[in-house]
Amino acid sequence: MLLHAREADPEGEYVLADAAALPFDEGAFDCAVAFNSLMDVDDMPGAVRETARVLEPGARFCICITHPFRDAGAFRGETFVIAEPYLETRPFELTVARAGLEVSFSGWAHPLETYTRALEDAGFVIEAMREPPDPGRPIPNFLLIRARRR
Repeated sequence: MLLHAREADPEGEYVLADAAALPFDEGAFDCAVAFNSLMDVDDMPGAVRETARVLEPGARFCICITHPFRDAGAFRGETFVIAEPYLETRPFELTVARAGLEVSFSGWAHPLETYTRALEDAGFVIEAMREPPDPGRPIPNFLLIRARRR
């Protein structure tokens, strides 16, 4: 990813770091974005705490994750069946094939409360939460959260 970022914008500054141990000063940023990544971090609460540390007071943290509900089940015909224990954190693996390309995903399936508690414990206040639908299906696809550091 760093190679592609540097190719797209050679003048940019790029850093590879552990999300739970960021190499930045306290209060160094006025906004942070975690786009489809928090569910892939082994220490998600630590990554949220570290994000709070590097944000200045009042700064926003914008998050997009695969909706936790999606990882708990699957469609069987027209019915969505909950097949996994939703209220537990568990490993997640999925392989998707589209247009001749196959991509494997692995990470963690956390219930919604695990995310909201991590934000609360790190000193964030949730300002907005949205659940955009999965196109053509009656379930949410993603969970979007905007939180503000106290």
